[in-house]
Amino acid sequence: MTDWYYHAPGQGRVGPLTADEMRACYRERKIARDTLAWHDGLREWQPLERLIEELGLTGVQPDMSRPPPPPPMRPAAATASHAARPSAPVEPPPSNRTGCIIAVIVVGIIGLFLIGILAAIALPAYSDYVKRARAAQSGQTDPANSTMRNDVYDAGRMEKTDALARDLITLSMREFYAAYGNTCPDTLEFERMMVKYPRYQGSEEDGWFGIDQVRPISGVCAYAVRFNGLGPEVIDKTVQYDVTITGDDVTVYCRNIDLPAGFAPPRCGA
Repeated sequence: MTDWYYHAPGQGRVGPLTADEMRACYRERKIARDTLAWHDGLREWQPLERLIEELGLTGVQPDMSRPPPPPPMRPAAATASHAARPSAPVEPPPSNRTGCIIAVIVVGIIGLFLIGILAAIALPAYSDYVKRARAAQSGQTDPANSTMRNDVYDAGRMEKTDALARDLITLSMREFYAAYGNTCPDTLEFERMMVKYPRYQGSEEDGWFGIDQVRPISGVCAYAVRFNGLGPEVIDKTVQYDVTITGDDVTVYCRNIDLPAGFAPPRCGA
């Protein structure tokens, strides 16, 4: 014979009861379909409506002239050792929601920590980039670097800076163009990439570049590029990159706009 128990608010576990006694309690409205019940063999307390067939409640009608039972409270999971004796009211089991909240807080703290680290790395680098760009636009140079070789044109450094600009355009086209409905990357996108990949900002030693979107002569996108820190001959002089893209295949064609003869990048046509 199976011993049954049910949970009564303010009273706790009631039982052991036989199946006949449980059916009588149901008929007398001491328990209802949402009352939590348990017997040996169940892993946890269950609403009575899940045990109707097992308990034989099909066809048993509650006496509606009697008052309904109090709303149920969820007890802690029972085992054979403690279900067999009455006890004080049992608090509901702790909700997993607490663990989820703690996990969210921990993840948030870690995220803020990582953002702080990235900002500490990226923002100074971007600040340097902005300072160099503004100085280049105003034709100024840093007096502290006046003895550096950026006052002397060097074809090798021009080639490296040209390659850096091409790489930046290629990477930005692959990440941005198709993802934004065949839209050409703009200055904001290039600045974002420079913060993400500081190597594209160039350096005082090897030179750097500025880039602005212009109307294409050929291709789908075009950019005017100014080279800085590479010698006075190329200050405020530009080349134009006309860009085409097919899938991930990006082609950059360089046109010399107003750089003096012999000072354009090696892969730049007329």
